[in-house]
Amino acid sequence: MLTSVAGVPVHYLVGDPTGPVDDAPTHVLVPPMTASAAGWVDLVAAMRELGPVVSADPPGTLAGHTGAPYRRGSRPKADAAFVRALLEHLDLRHVVLHSWSMGGLVALSAAELAPSRVSGLVLAAPTLPWRRTARFEALGWHTVGRAALAVGVPVAQLALRVPWVRDQATQRRAVETAEMFTGERASAVGGDPTLVAREQVAVFAEQLQGLDPRRLAGTVTAFASATAAMFVDQRSTMQLLDRVRVPVLLLWGTDDPLIDQPSHRLHAQRPGWTPHPIDGAGHLLPVERPDEYVAAVRAWMPSTSP
Repeated sequence: MLTSVAGVPVHYLVGDPTGPVDDAPTHVLVPPMTASAAGWVDLVAAMRELGPVVSADPPGTLAGHTGAPYRRGSRPKADAAFVRALLEHLDLRHVVLHSWSMGGLVALSAAELAPSRVSGLVLAAPTLPWRRTARFEALGWHTVGRAALAVGVPVAQLALRVPWVRDQATQRRAVETAEMFTGERASAVGGDPTLVAREQVAVFAEQLQGLDPRRLAGTVTAFASATAAMFVDQRSTMQLLDRVRVPVLLLWGTDDPLIDQPSHRLHAQRPGWTPHPIDGAGHLLPVERPDEYVAAVRAWMPSTSP
């Protein structure tokens, strides 16, 4: 579906509920930064038994259809402002925000921007701060890490302005994605990517074919934002987590190599947070195990009642 938010054309998916939904919240799925709503269309369908479902392409996605991409790439606060504007435009007042991976920071920020509309958060494999495991790790990230991000991001973005580099990066992304879903590169995301429905894999493949290489530079900014939140600017990220005033369901797969499970367990000790590890799942949890995802949300849902 198409609508217009603040004069910007926005593409979004809608899942109508499959049964009676009196007082049920609307589930708004926030994609990872630079990803599109179609990236978890299978979950949109599965979530309909819990109520109405909405997922939109934020500006700046690699293969989405929303207009006005960000000039400097996706950032959590920019995507969060978009989510708030979308909630206001659709007049959604009892919302559970769902997020995946780099979308976690977006959902957390959006909940703070729209406290009267958001009644719960589901964070699936979010990019949250990692625990420190060595004495000088913090110093290293604050010095060398910060400098590497400051220098590396503009250099990478400049390189991606070169057509040959963009084309090579696009081709490599397509090959690696195809290998991941056939199991050849399963270790990159953990779990069993072959469990992802064929229809969802076909959507991923179609998106890669329609990918605009000129938008690849935006992924650098998004990745740098997530890296900074996890390792460099942990204090400000932790303060954001501490300010959350709605129930939070924290989901992750026990075979996910891209998150730190002990850190997730520590984060989930906050009041109102519920940890829910899913045995054997990887980073593709929402599309690898959609039924278990929905079951976890269903069991947690009463805590979000207004």
